Amino acid sequence: MKSLHPHSEPTAFARVRLNRRAFLKGLLGFAGSALASCVRFKRELPLSPTLTPGTPETVDPTASPTASPSPQPTATPTSTSSPPPTEKPGATPGNTPSPTPTEMPWVYPNRPSKLGLHTVSPNGAFPFVRGVTEAGGQIRIMKALGNFGVLREVKSVSPATVTVGRWPYVEAVDIWGEPVHAAQRVMQQHMQAWQHERDVVDYWEVLNEVNPGNTEGHVWLARFYWAAMDIAEAQGYRLALFSYSAGVPEWEDWSVIVETGIFARAAQGGHILALHEYDWPFLRLNWGGSLPGQPAYDPERGILAGRYRHLYRDFLIPRGEVIPLAITECGLDPGITGATPSFAWQRQWLSELAWYDSKLVEDDYVIGAAIFTLGGGEDFYYYDFEALLPDLREYILRLKDL
Repeated sequence: MKSLHPHSEPTAFARVRLNRRAFLKGLLGFAGSALASCVRFKRELPLSPTLTPGTPETVDPTASPTASPSPQPTATPTSTSSPPPTEKPGATPGNTPSPTPTEMPWVYPNRPSKLGLHTVSPNGAFPFVRGVTEAGGQIRIMKALGNFGVLREVKSVSPATVTVGRWPYVEAVDIWGEPVHAAQRVMQQHMQAWQHERDVVDYWEVLNEVNPGNTEGHVWLARFYWAAMDIAEAQGYRLALFSYSAGVPEWEDWSVIVETGIFARAAQGGHILALHEYDWPFLRLNWGGSLPGQPAYDPERGILAGRYRHLYRDFLIPRGEVIPLAITECGLDPGITGATPSFAWQRQWLSELAWYDSKLVEDDYVIGAAIFTLGGGEDFYYYDFEALLPDLREYILRLKDL
């Protein structure tokens, strides 16, 4: 996600980042016929669904959907010709109900949830974690961007929650020169900010969504992280590596990154991998799709959500180099199509996260996924799910005894 401080990074660290919106529009820029047939609601629906006790496979917290997901990836709409709405998300222009894409069936995990929180501003995060914990549930992962005090509060009531911190003032690095020297400069700045929270942050993200753009750059980045791990371990820190954005890197880039030995090295030092996964308007939209140069259809992997399985199943598991994975950002990202939502996206928010959760729990190496985001003001308005926390709480507690 974009920085909160676009002008605050030292000039030596020019931003070398993927523009996720532009990249994904190119990656997924094919016709969106499957989503063109939208339905209009006959009545106003609440923005957040109400969960009802019952059998997970049969209960629908919003309504009984009739659509079935296609085994092939459905196209992402590319048209942005319609002007964005002036209303807040969920508002209805005039008296005409806004259309929404046909809903997908609900799918529930068969184990306790791996969903957690990403915070820009703490807001209701700590009361949420405390409430879930006191009710016998567990929040698997909690990430804080800059405001690390909430992680201390979380650890006070839920010490088992894995905490990730990212200091937003240094989040990119120029891909040039000696990776070791670059790591020394970056880590020196980071560790000055990290020292006060070192006892409550389990893993630190060093960079954010850097995309070198070619295989050589990804190898440079792997060497950068190798040096960063050496520095971190000497000071008692553990890192969350790479923090690639949705759709990055490509399969052939992973094949070369793995050959550097970076994952075996990370396993020795107790570090983890961090990735970001998004899609729009459904997380499962491109499930079963193929990556460039790979088989045309794999029913157990995704192009965006679930993309991590290509790395683990093709490389890390066969090589015996599996390290824990934290999805440190995830959710529905309207920026993928480049358009402002013109419908109440919150209607499918929880059902899509439940589907994603059902995939995460199948992979033991996945720590959890931090939903982006709580807080952040107007820049993150279309991601802020503060109003949906009660429904997320009920969802997590429903699964706690599985």
